[in-house]
Amino acid sequence: MQPISSSLAVQSLSLRSGARTLIATLDLTLERGEVLGILGANGAGKSTLLTVLAGLATPARGRVTLDGQALDTLPPLTRAQHIGLLPQNDEGRFFGSVTDFVALGRYPFGDAPDDLAPQLAAWELVDLAQRSLDNLSGGERQRARLAQLAMQAPCIALLDEPLTHLDPAHQARLLAWARSEADAGGSVVLTLHDPNWAASHCDRLLFLHGNGRWQLGSPAELLTPDSLEALYGAGTAMLWRRQA
Repeated sequence: MQPISSSLAVQSLSLRSGARTLIATLDLTLERGEVLGILGANGAGKSTLLTVLAGLATPARGRVTLDGQALDTLPPLTRAQHIGLLPQNDEGRFFGSVTDFVALGRYPFGDAPDDLAPQLAAWELVDLAQRSLDNLSGGERQRARLAQLAMQAPCIALLDEPLTHLDPAHQARLLAWARSEADAGGSVVLTLHDPNWAASHCDRLLFLHGNGRWQLGSPAELLTPDSLEALYGAGTAMLWRRQA
């Protein structure tokens, strides 16, 4: 049976890349019903953090818990029944159709999907359903990956730069899906680079500075010209259109 909701927390978490500390002593509880946006420059540790939150990598220090249990003690199948990860990179080949690929979202639960049509329609894949996944454009393939994640219907969805390859209309659709998942009681974490999307769709933001330092707060607290230039560098405040 698919879980109704789950709670993910990190305690005193530190991440390193070689000799460099990416994140130092992060404490965070992902709330049910929230969309958390993670922002930071390239190499700041965003992808590494999502991999750790999914239980696919071990932190330098600290621990991740799922409903109070240490994540690294849970079987991979159990983790997959609660947590879904959309990696930034999609390097593997898949020789089946789009329909076959989307249906794999149900694999952690050992059941066949009752009806793929709603997800294929939601991500505008109906006309591509019988096409080979390897014959799709980058944006079409990204939509298929998102449909597979939606079929998995995880309580906690971790999306690494999910807007990649998507046109503006599908970017808006993806962010609306994230909001709807959270409103239904799930939790969504996504890495973003556009502060305007972060302001309009995220409940909280986590800024990663790539040197151990991090900031956690609401968009109103963190999205200021000074904080954006501290995060991304001089001249980047112009990316931010202050919300009315």
